[in-house]
Amino acid sequence: MRQVRRLALASVLAGALWGQQFKFNLDHLEGKASDRVDVSLNSNMLQFAAKFLDTKDPDEAKVKQLISGMEGIYIRSFEFKKEGAYSAADLDQVRNQLKAPEWSRIFGIKNSDEGENIEVWVRNAGGKVAGIAILSSDPKQLTVANLVGNIDIDSLAALGGHFGLPKMDATKKKK
Repeated sequence: MRQVRRLALASVLAGALWGQQFKFNLDHLEGKASDRVDVSLNSNMLQFAAKFLDTKDPDEAKVKQLISGMEGIYIRSFEFKKEGAYSAADLDQVRNQLKAPEWSRIFGIKNSDEGENIEVWVRNAGGKVAGIAILSSDPKQLTVANLVGNIDIDSLAALGGHFGLPKMDATKKKK
């Protein structure tokens, strides 16, 4: 019976990791983080989650439509009490996997005053968007996300604030 449980657990884990398009390699940051978010949703879990979205709410209806063609959402987010808990090398480990010809960086936002950076990378397969990687960082927070599947790039911002993804608002109000 114990072997059956182990096999079942291994099968579930393998299914969850199958869709992920690159390795996060960020486990070493868990002990340094004051808060952590770990989201691993394969297509079955996304369809289950979609059932809880209200189609009468325009924002939730957009999210539901967007995730209908997705194969997975994988997110690791870390918040730290002090600056310097992660290094540029941690982000470089992820960036080094996002190489041409499959991956292309489509935009980046950098706010030098506050040390905030957002990068969005797109994976093309057969002339279609087959995945998106989002790297978001500031001195006390680091988030890496991999969205897998057929994704409408114009609707991507609608996912911000859902499933642990950061909101992608390039225009912040001045304090």
